[in-house]
Amino acid sequence: MNAVIDGLPEAIRQQAENLLAEIHRAGSMILAIKSGAQAYGFVQGLVCAGGISAEQGEALSEHFDKTTENRLKILSVGLP
Repeated sequence: MNAVIDGLPEAIRQQAENLLAEIHRAGSMILAIKSGAQAYGFVQGLVCAGGISAEQGEALSEHFDKTTENRLKILSVGLP
């Protein structure tokens, strides 16, 4: 899938994949933004709890941001 996701511990990787899938499934801009915000909170929680390093958190957050931006671009032109 992605080196950022693949390098995570199994339980964290599974949840990250679920969050990415939610972003990809978002049927509106509001839902895409909401899903992106949930992903951001997930990353911040992991970093604060010591589940991942700050560097991993930054990389994961960037990946979620890019995915959200891409979904918003798709939705803005009216594609499903």
